Amino acid sequence: MFGNTALIQQNLQHAGNGRTPSQQRYRAAQTFWQLYFQASLHALWARVSGRNTNLESLHEQNNEHSNGRRLPGVHIIPINQIRGSEGRSQDFDFTFRPRQTHNLDRWVNIAIARDRGIPLPPVDLIRVGQTYYVRDGHHRISVARAQGQADIEAHVTIW
Repeated sequence: MFGNTALIQQNLQHAGNGRTPSQQRYRAAQTFWQLYFQASLHALWARVSGRNTNLESLHEQNNEHSNGRRLPGVHIIPINQIRGSEGRSQDFDFTFRPRQTHNLDRWVNIAIARDRGIPLPPVDLIRVGQTYYVRDGHHRISVARAQGQADIEAHVTIW
């Protein structure tokens, strides 16, 4: 997360796919707002029906193994097995649709990078049982899922 922003911005300046940057930004922002409104409507319906649309919070897990072991290498993880977050469970819903507007710029930049074919770093996940929690990479997962990607590259720590 820390060094990834600069890398993505640098790569955005040097890549292209035929669309102007303003067209790409408009298209990505439009997708963000569609997902944001879908998440908002889904959350409203969930409150009425008594359902929960939040990502699971890793901090709510009773797990004594917070210093787990990191698996070597990069792994391909099905996005539908990622169900929680280490610290941003309020920023995205359980399908990784954005729930906060402060996510817009970062989300759009990642969508543009993916659209241009710029390689993005693997996300960082924690596995507890068969469930994965995001440590770093919420926006990359959200964009990948929005674009129909089923799997994502990840560094995995097992608790």
